[in-house]
Amino acid sequence: MDMRRLLRPLALVTAASLILAFTALLGERRVNAVPPPQTLLPEYAASLARAQKLEVTHGTGISGTRGLVISRAADGWVLDERWGYPANDELVNETLLALADLKAVEARTAKADWHRALGLGVPENLGAAVRFRVSDGAGVEMASLLLGKEQQSESEAKQQVQNYGPELRQFYVRRADSDQTWLARGRLPRNREPAAWIDPSLARHAPEKLQQVRFGKAEDKGDAKFKFIRVGEGWSLAGAQDWLRLFETLRPDDVGRADGINFDTARPFTLSYSDGLSITYENVGAATVIWSRMSAQAAADADAEVVALAAQINARFSGWALRFTAERSPILLPAKRDLTR
Repeated sequence: MDMRRLLRPLALVTAASLILAFTALLGERRVNAVPPPQTLLPEYAASLARAQKLEVTHGTGISGTRGLVISRAADGWVLDERWGYPANDELVNETLLALADLKAVEARTAKADWHRALGLGVPENLGAAVRFRVSDGAGVEMASLLLGKEQQSESEAKQQVQNYGPELRQFYVRRADSDQTWLARGRLPRNREPAAWIDPSLARHAPEKLQQVRFGKAEDKGDAKFKFIRVGEGWSLAGAQDWLRLFETLRPDDVGRADGINFDTARPFTLSYSDGLSITYENVGAATVIWSRMSAQAAADADAEVVALAAQINARFSGWALRFTAERSPILLPAKRDLTR
């Protein structure tokens, strides 16, 4: 048998395989051989001070999108969809800084067909990505970034970021104007709930000055009206300390206009302080939520500082109703038996 006849087709197959492999390598260059930039959004990072609006859009599948628009006001950031209610300034500023500091670790696919696999589908097209868009005072877009899935291997992610602190994460991103995707390192919030973005502040005063908490209206009878007072280092009711501890951790889930809530049947409680300040919470419960509005009053003999503080609290909270889940009823709508155990 002539071995040369057998070697000739094998040589052709080998040559064809080499050509295909070389072609595949060239084709992969656009997918994962793009050198990562040091900072993913350098132009935005250089002009961060001009940022005036942050838009965060979440894809919710067939339900469409869920978004928040946060604008800079004279006294801080406010939520456009919540009638200009103050936003969580700390979270907004951290988000803007995180976008500026986002680092590209390495390139991933630049093929649009593969975006969904990385969670980078456009929110308006049934995609799961979270879009962060920042614009300046004239409405000019400064940055638009799509946030996708976190890195699949948690052990690998932890190993690679161990020198950068526990808060850093690795996830897939792409600029909204580009098909190129990246594995990036940074910290960006994914919470779509308003509770994360609204100002968590409530009407409160110095705990050490609190002298009494009174529940119920003046005309209430029986267990509908009760109170506890400070007695030395403790309180007159056994459960008072637990109630105060829970009260200090209270934060709203959402906000609405007070004139849109019927407070006629509200159950109030009033916190009275040693310097003459009183703060009243009026609380009304529905099936699954509790609405609360707050107001402050200074005693007739209170000094000017307390009078100014009462006015400041009223200016901040007047006209607003804060929403809480029904699980907060032991704090906002307690029964006397809950504090006399």
